Amino acid sequence: MTDTKSTLAHINALTSEGIALLDNLYQLLEKELLALKARDIDLIIELNQQKQSVLVAFDQNNRSRAETLLNAQASVDKAGIEFLLEQSDDLRFNQLFRENWNSLEITLQKTMNANQRNEQVLTRSRQSLEQFINALRGQKPANTLYNAKGTKGDYSGQSRIGKA
Repeated sequence: MTDTKSTLAHINALTSEGIALLDNLYQLLEKELLALKARDIDLIIELNQQKQSVLVAFDQNNRSRAETLLNAQASVDKAGIEFLLEQSDDLRFNQLFRENWNSLEITLQKTMNANQRNEQVLTRSRQSLEQFINALRGQKPANTLYNAKGTKGDYSGQSRIGKA
């Protein structure tokens, strides 16, 4: 039991660290949203570098948690966590552990939603910029189709072939 409890305590500490890392990432995503709206390229680049550092640390945290689960001969998923919790008889600790794990899941979802929101803002901004540039070039929107990569291509020359 002591070995299981120490394993759970180690996973719980890693979970708390993961929550802190995700909170940090969420704050960076909030700052990124403001930078995207202001089109502050220098700040966006700086925030991107910070996000990469946090993501590397979070990846290491996940790998440590997975390694700890594997060393305890548990699967590397929620079922593995439940397996270890079933072996522990400390109900108070188990409840605190579950609350911490739930907090990790909620924080992860919140962070993923913020990242998706920023991606949508970036995509809309890029589309608006493309429309503005196309208008400056005198390019008609009807001449723009999607290419094999899913990006827009200029197919104005192909429409003339059909007229020949």
